[in-house]
Amino acid sequence: MDYRTMYDEKKLSPQDAVSLIEDNSKMQTGGEPTLLLTALKEQRHRFHNLYVYSMLGLMKAESVDCLLDMEAEGHISYGVGFISGWESRAIRKGRTVDHLTAHFSQFEDLSERYIKPDYLLANVAPMDEEGYFALGYHPFGRSAVDAGAKAILQVNECMPALYSDYYKVHISEVTALCEGDIPITEFGSPAPSEIDQRIASHIIERIPDGATIQLGIGGVPGAVSNFLKDHKDLGIHTELFSNTMTMLMKSGVVNNSRKTLYPGVAVTGIVQGNQETYQFVNKNKDVFMKRLGWVNDPATIAQNKDMISINACMSVDLRGQVCSESLGYNISGGSGGQLDFVRGARKAEGGKSFIAMHSVNEKEGRDPISKIVLSLDAGSAVTCPRNDVQYIVTEYGVAELENRSAREKALNLIAVAHPDFRDRLLFDAKEAGYI
Repeated sequence: MDYRTMYDEKKLSPQDAVSLIEDNSKMQTGGEPTLLLTALKEQRHRFHNLYVYSMLGLMKAESVDCLLDMEAEGHISYGVGFISGWESRAIRKGRTVDHLTAHFSQFEDLSERYIKPDYLLANVAPMDEEGYFALGYHPFGRSAVDAGAKAILQVNECMPALYSDYYKVHISEVTALCEGDIPITEFGSPAPSEIDQRIASHIIERIPDGATIQLGIGGVPGAVSNFLKDHKDLGIHTELFSNTMTMLMKSGVVNNSRKTLYPGVAVTGIVQGNQETYQFVNKNKDVFMKRLGWVNDPATIAQNKDMISINACMSVDLRGQVCSESLGYNISGGSGGQLDFVRGARKAEGGKSFIAMHSVNEKEGRDPISKIVLSLDAGSAVTCPRNDVQYIVTEYGVAELENRSAREKALNLIAVAHPDFRDRLLFDAKEAGYI
């Protein structure tokens, strides 16, 4: 049987496709197949114990309406690996949301060994001539199929076909599919502030030509990219390919020519950007998507000579503990891959790991609050333990923490805190016996 015939035989309406899902099942969703999720909401009353899991959280209002509406309680349970703003708001309104905590390097193992979903609902690019569907910009789902999940797909012309040796599903593995060309979520890039530029200026002088880079999202990575225009032969090995990386590749600053691992191509596990980025990665063999568990394995990362990792955080205490995912008890996001890259970059020959932040948290109508503190707020999640952190960067400079004593770490962090808070931090550090 040829692939097109198989495709036509498995094509159903979204409602008929979802009707195949049985109660008392576990389901994983990826890429937000909104037509399928809408059909799921329409049929929610026939479920009493359906568990739905999303790796990276929900990005589209339509998906939120289907899975996080209070009417879904008692019918559809929901779990997430990386909490988005939508999930945070739903939790505050009383919706039960399970936060399954893991590093990005562990996500697929979490799916295969713990969740073991019965079904996969995924948004995919159109089938290629070999019968494969690319799993898209948030490509989680291959691990679900490997764990035995029945694949139910929404085939979407708007989804970029990403070059990958892993994130794809063959028509022979598909239980049912529907078609629906729904625009996918776009992500902008915040314009770097003056403070972002100052932070970036401290980092840029430590990035050599030929380095392989990983950039998180936010103003500081954008500012760093602005300073990189005179660098040569940079490469990319990253968990998330963003608009910044599209710009760096288009400008020629990144050509991946001197990479140790997979020279000639940018390696990533996720893509998240605007339409320009999605068009750039579509069928582009210069951007290669690998299994995220491999991309983010510190042992893999460490194979890249001059590996540079740049990420952001919410606060750091004088012991060097970094919180990047919560404000006290309020979770925002998750551990992601920060610690994966902190550890991997530190092990790499010539590698460096930078964690950047503004020295204070400023909100209109409130006094500034130092983000360098004696002790993290109650309820704060420690994303990076003190023994792993190499460099903390603020607009006031770089605090070197690697191989430093507790006393030296505290003094180095106080030196890059906002001047208005240094005396108090020094006093508190002495009172606590750090100094």
